[in-house]
Amino acid sequence: MGFSTGGGPNRTMSEINVTPFVDVMLVLLIVFMISAPLMQSGVDLDLPEANLEMKQNPESLVLSIDSQGKHYLNNDYYQVPVLLEKVREALAKTEDKTVYIRGDKNIPYGTVIGLIAQLKESGIDQVSLITLPPEGK
Repeated sequence: MGFSTGGGPNRTMSEINVTPFVDVMLVLLIVFMISAPLMQSGVDLDLPEANLEMKQNPESLVLSIDSQGKHYLNNDYYQVPVLLEKVREALAKTEDKTVYIRGDKNIPYGTVIGLIAQLKESGIDQVSLITLPPEGK
């Protein structure tokens, strides 16, 4: 009763088959590539269209106002006084001092202007508005 040391039919396979691992990783990569753009914006807004191009960093502060007039900072809901404090704290930690505003096109114009005025009163001077490109582009 001895162990077989040769390359006979009882030889155990010592190699790892990576093909199933690569297949699973490719499927996960495809799933994340498809779902990442869908998760980019958590606040559902109907943005107005404009013929403007903006350069926005992915780490930028984005204030959103939905159709009910609720205010969000990077997808988190806050009341306006708390929102302004959170914006000041976040701007102190970043180099980009611009605050981007996404306003639903169905809210009154005065709501967006009121938010801009409150930001200016808080010492935040760099404010940009986010729009969608026109349908024809």
